Amino acid sequence: MNAARLLTASGLDAFRVRLLIHPVRPEFVEVLPAPALLRRLWGKGIHAMTLRNRIYIDPGLLIDSLSTSGGLLVHELVHVRQWHDLGVLGFLRRYLGDYLRGRFKGIGHRQAYLDIGLEQEARRLAAIFE
Repeated sequence: MNAARLLTASGLDAFRVRLLIHPVRPEFVEVLPAPALLRRLWGKGIHAMTLRNRIYIDPGLLIDSLSTSGGLLVHELVHVRQWHDLGVLGFLRRYLGDYLRGRFKGIGHRQAYLDIGLEQEARRLAAIFE
C-alpha cells in the first residue's frame, strides 16, 4: 500500500502534508506491516520505523484506514523527507550521532531517543495535523 492512499483514507489535508514533505511524493512511499523480527528491535512505545522510502508500521495499527493514526503517518513521512534530504549516510550519522551523544552523557535510552533532533522535527511537524 502506498502512503498517498493512506493519507486520503486518514482524512488528513493531503495538500498540506505534501507541502511539508516536498519533494517526496507519497504515492512512491510504501507502507508495509512491520515483520515480527523488526518489531522485536523496537523500544517500548515505538509503533513504526522508516527506512528510506519505506514505512514499517505495527500490523495492529495498519488497517484499511489510519484515521486514528494520521499523526503517526505524517511523522513517518517527515522521516522519509529527512532520508531524502540527508541521504543514507547523512541521516544515519545525525540520527545515531544524536542518540549516542545523549547516551554517552548518561541520559537514559528513552530520553536520548526523544532528544534526537530528527525525531523532534518529525514530532513537531506531525503535531500540526493532530
